[in-house]
Amino acid sequence: MIDHFGNWISFVDLDRTVIFWTFTTYLSALLDPTLYILILLVIMSLIIVFSIIDWHSYLAILILIPVLIIFILDIYWTLIYLPTSIMTGTNIIYSFTLQGFSIVLLFFVCFGLTYKEDIPQYGIKASIWMVPLIVALGFIFYTIMFGVSIEPLILQFGSGEGWINILILVLTVLSGSLSGMKIKQKVIRRKELSNY
Repeated sequence: MIDHFGNWISFVDLDRTVIFWTFTTYLSALLDPTLYILILLVIMSLIIVFSIIDWHSYLAILILIPVLIIFILDIYWTLIYLPTSIMTGTNIIYSFTLQGFSIVLLFFVCFGLTYKEDIPQYGIKASIWMVPLIVALGFIFYTIMFGVSIEPLILQFGSGEGWINILILVLTVLSGSLSGMKIKQKVIRRKELSNY
């Protein structure tokens, strides 16, 4: 983990909730955290909806995916402070970009898993299995770093933040895999039309 100054944080000094409430690491500095989470959930839900419907949904997905990436990575925030980071020598770009990189990576992994499959349902099923795997990895890392405790169960399943994290993971996985399915269908349809 890296703080907002670009300094490494030892796991002993780490806030233990970050392991289970991963969305707290990519909150925008421009927006209220609740508003940021709501906008994130709305964008992912729109990607899912436009992946399921057929009416001009391909263009909507092609617009919504970059919007999601820009929103998560806070590119506007980074560009605003680019001159300051160059003048002061701080590594603001590195710290802000890494905060949201994990969810963008998850989105594209699920996108790729579904896009490469001939039967999209197999890719969607494989993508959905990533959610329990990520939650289980949080328990494993917590046990390795801090020892056996009941606290991980409370942080993940006994708090609203833990369930928000699971919701964000599920929506990320579904939006990535369903958009991969939709784009693959569009590519196949274009190939079939070009063959005739």
